[in-house]
Amino acid sequence: MILQIIVYIIIFYLAHNTIKKYRKIHPNEVPGPTPIPILGNLHQLISKKPHVDLTNMSKKYGPLTRIWLADLYTVIISDPNLIREVYVDNFDNFMNRPKIPSIEQSTDFHGTISSSDNDWKRNREIVSVALRKTNIKHIYQLLDYQVDVLIESMKSIEKAGEAFDPRYYLTRFTMSAMYKLIYNKDVPKDEDINNGEIKDLMKPLQQIFIDSGKGSIFDVLEIGRPFYKLYLKYINKNFIKMLDYSRGKFKEHLKDYNPEVQRDLLDILIKEYGHENEDDILWVLSTVTGLFLAGVDTSSTGLEIMLLLLINYPEIQEKAYQEIKSVMKDRSKVLLSDRQSMPFVVAVLKESIRYLPISPFGLPRTTRNDMVIGGKFIPRDSQILINYHALSVNEEYWENPSEFNPLRFLKSDSNPAYIPFSIGNRNCVGANFANDEMFLALSNMILNFKFKSIDGKPIDETQCYGLSLKPNPFKIILESRT
Repeated sequence: MILQIIVYIIIFYLAHNTIKKYRKIHPNEVPGPTPIPILGNLHQLISKKPHVDLTNMSKKYGPLTRIWLADLYTVIISDPNLIREVYVDNFDNFMNRPKIPSIEQSTDFHGTISSSDNDWKRNREIVSVALRKTNIKHIYQLLDYQVDVLIESMKSIEKAGEAFDPRYYLTRFTMSAMYKLIYNKDVPKDEDINNGEIKDLMKPLQQIFIDSGKGSIFDVLEIGRPFYKLYLKYINKNFIKMLDYSRGKFKEHLKDYNPEVQRDLLDILIKEYGHENEDDILWVLSTVTGLFLAGVDTSSTGLEIMLLLLINYPEIQEKAYQEIKSVMKDRSKVLLSDRQSMPFVVAVLKESIRYLPISPFGLPRTTRNDMVIGGKFIPRDSQILINYHALSVNEEYWENPSEFNPLRFLKSDSNPAYIPFSIGNRNCVGANFANDEMFLALSNMILNFKFKSIDGKPIDETQCYGLSLKPNPFKIILESRT
């Protein structure tokens, strides 16, 4: 009898799941590939490059493509005009995050990344105010100092005749910059970020990126979500570890906290949110955690991509160096104030993350109500993703998109398909900081060194799929230009 009941339940579940995926929801519904029960279209995304698979789908089904990620109805957007229609013109309907375990468990829908509805609006304003209140001179000083540390490390490696590991040192650079901005503390120059005091923040952060890149079917399979929540809460505790680390720094700050003296971003967040109850504290901790997640890996990956491309295109590397030297004359360090005088270096930066995008999709959104976008019906509670890879290879907006050519950004400084930090009211709150640190690091590295591959051959440009699209690990030879 019990066995029969179980069989009936399974049959009912399969029938319900099949009908849900196969029924026509609207005459003008978003087109997409045929799903199967349970998995939806996940079986069509099993390659090592699902963002490329989805780009190929968009060529068949259009710039709005529907897929089922198990039970999560998802719309992939690959046209900048449609992205603007969604994220700008209809922002209020597309501002929330999907309520799936991986996002919920991270910060309980608190903080810049995961909060929704009116909570998100309040949080965005607080973070924007906090960044504006942070002393701009202090930010530039901390970036200058971190660039000095990076260049000093590179000079030591070059003098020792050793190969330079971009991933480690560029991650150290972006982590140290964010650490100083938030906590007003320096990571010691000789500290290994993977083994020193900061490892308690670095290790869970890196694991979150690995896990998020792999994804989990239980995140998008309705029947599995309760169990996945328990797994994230009691077994995979990386988000909790990051929150615990931030809580420790929070308690340290409160010991000598003075609301009239703002030493760093954390002080400003404490003043804006308050610290009297646990919910206020969770908003602060979640916001800090979100800034580390959004700002460390993405910027370091962008810089790693830029070094790779400068090696593979030595003529572009040399042209960038000559522009920097013509501006610098006898000075030994590039400043942010030099950026307007270095249009080609800025073009190299932009073209690098156009040619090899840092992120495959960015953070997801969800629809609050049924909507018609681009003439297609998108139902309530759909997940929305931008396919940045599809934007980067869209021939309607880029001439010869498979060619690495920084000159395209000198001909025209604006292109609607270039939106690496998203657009609209919920774009990346730290975009300016990221652009500043990448420009300073890139220009000063070019000023001080010539970069070469170890074997004299071009470096593989293949990117490994994950929350960020990292190249395969590589090391390089540094030759001092001074």
